[in-house]
Amino acid sequence: MKDLTLSQEYLICAVNEKGTLGAFSTEKQVCLVAAALLELRLAGCVALEKKTVTVTAPLPAEQAHLAPLYHYLTGGKDRKLEKLLEDYHYSVTDTRLNDLLGAIGSSLAALDLARPVKAGLLGGKTGYLPTREAINGVVDLVRAELLEEGEVTEDVAALVILLDKGKSLKPYFSAFEQKEMKEKIQAIGKTPTGKLVREMVEYVENLISIMATLVVVFS
Repeated sequence: MKDLTLSQEYLICAVNEKGTLGAFSTEKQVCLVAAALLELRLAGCVALEKKTVTVTAPLPAEQAHLAPLYHYLTGGKDRKLEKLLEDYHYSVTDTRLNDLLGAIGSSLAALDLARPVKAGLLGGKTGYLPTREAINGVVDLVRAELLEEGEVTEDVAALVILLDKGKSLKPYFSAFEQKEMKEKIQAIGKTPTGKLVREMVEYVENLISIMATLVVVFS
């Protein structure tokens, strides 16, 4: 299987049997946006602060599937995280979130790792069902790095953090395996070289915290 990016790997493991994140799966939706932001950060395209996102470089061809989010971010000098989450989750329509999911899903379909399917109440939306090969490839990658003796890359550490916060680990890993992975990531975060891992954990937790505040405001 070809090497995939963080947002592609996250989508493969996060979608349900209908190829979507679910209308009421707020954590999964927030973590999709977080996956895209962290991927842009790892690619050197944006700088992530606790409250803002700033574009710092052009979008590489390898991240073309993140064009919807990247173009949104280039709409101003910087973007407040609270405003970003409002626009992606509490706008009049869910167009922005659907466009991001669609772009990532389409990139997987182009690699024959997912197929588009009709979704939504009246079949008016498009979901993306990952292939068994795609799912096994991502799960095996996580196992190799976090459940065996080996180096843990920043991408895989970020993926497990996102799947954990998005409540998407359970279908693929036992409770014991999940505990082992979390402990390994925590251990890495305490080392001098684990600074970025710590930052990623804090960033995702901050996004979910902001989203929880917005739920109260918009409810």
